[in-house]
Amino acid sequence: MSAGSESVVGVIPANARLGIGFEQLQLVVTNRRIIVAHKAKKGRGGLASILILGSHGGDFADPDKPKSPLGRAKGFEHVDPEKVLTSNKDNFSISFSELISVQLDAGRESTSIAIVTGDDKFQFFTRLLQREVSSLLSEYLGSKLVTRATGW
Repeated sequence: MSAGSESVVGVIPANARLGIGFEQLQLVVTNRRIIVAHKAKKGRGGLASILILGSHGGDFADPDKPKSPLGRAKGFEHVDPEKVLTSNKDNFSISFSELISVQLDAGRESTSIAIVTGDDKFQFFTRLLQREVSSLLSEYLGSKLVTRATGW
């Protein structure tokens, strides 16, 4: 791989809360940016089915608890980040240079990820431990990465 090429270094399975329901996402971390890749939205119908029929094999799991483990480069080592970005019209990327801060709050059962840029603030939740997320991002973010243990 050439010095100027971009490579995927890991994937963080995450959720974002919506007005009603939540959205399953993957935060694809490369050596240059974070690509927010949309997977599925779970809204009012999905949440109602939990109450009536149960979890459906995890399809409508708790939004703070995505089930996939941290995907280091395994399975993504040959993925083209641009193809990930363009695979869904709602996907977007945040370059490390755009970031003002990334705050990781360790909760009892999930980790909150707050990403702040000059224009936006994004809030995600992952079942991964704070230290797993921190170890993936710290090399690229340095002092922009803040960790807290809130226990919320």
